[in-house]
Amino acid sequence: MTVNHHLSNSIWISIFTIIGMFSVTHLVVPLQTMIAPGLEVFAALIFPIHGIRVIAAWMFGWWSVPYLLASNVIVALFYALLSLETPHVVFSFERALSWFLVSIVAIIAITVFRFVGIEIGMKASGIGPNTWRQLLLVGFVSSVFNSLGQSIIFSGQLISIGERNVMLGFLIGDTLGTIVCFAILMFTLRVSRFLRSSS
Repeated sequence: MTVNHHLSNSIWISIFTIIGMFSVTHLVVPLQTMIAPGLEVFAALIFPIHGIRVIAAWMFGWWSVPYLLASNVIVALFYALLSLETPHVVFSFERALSWFLVSIVAIIAITVFRFVGIEIGMKASGIGPNTWRQLLLVGFVSSVFNSLGQSIIFSGQLISIGERNVMLGFLIGDTLGTIVCFAILMFTLRVSRFLRSSS
């Protein structure tokens, strides 16, 4: 791959992440504050961005790590510099660790599955009947890694709400978000096939 390909992949992932973040901040969080006030500071109960990370790891393998790291920076800068309704992002060592964690958990989960003999196709052309179920499992396992890691990184900030509640929030948000992300992607693929077949 050329530098332009790598840059293009990072930009596309960033665009989809910005769209996902917009849906979280404008749809999920307002509803969540009525159900579980205070938890939105740490986790959204539907977080489709985790699904984007799983798809990136599936499509690009270990290259997804620098793509997702770059995407985290791009999205943070977008909200800090361009968005009128800016989610407050504090740049800190903990935040950098968090970004690295979310960038690596999905490919680690895929690698673990491969180590135990479960091969997940790395190309869209390799989608089979079990691919979506396997990717959902990757999403769940990587969410476990993510929730444990985030609880360790931000342990000093989670005590007021309770670490177990926050970990559960991460698990629910990442898993439901992955399901929503996959549902949108599957619908898009079916519409694309239908349009190609009818043309």
